[in-house]
Amino acid sequence: MDLAELMDTVIEPSAVHVAGEGERLVTMRLADDFSIGMRLHQRDSYRKWDVLEIAVRPTGAHETISDDDVRELPMRALIDEARRLATKSAKPVG
Repeated sequence: MDLAELMDTVIEPSAVHVAGEGERLVTMRLADDFSIGMRLHQRDSYRKWDVLEIAVRPTGAHETISDDDVRELPMRALIDEARRLATKSAKPVG
């Protein structure tokens, strides 16, 4: 599964998919306006994640997304949440 496929299929507020060794795909729905997806790669430990790809899509009644829409997104908070979800999915048991 790639990032676009995950974004197409997610119906929950967020979803995490293990894409390969040390990689996570994270998708989040932002109200009824947008979906954002990120591909993250694990660095050094299960708590450190580099963002490799970000995708933003309009959802619902929105057919397009403007530059202003993207600038208004709280990207730092969204990246932090994606990293938190990736860490939670990769946390060692025990």
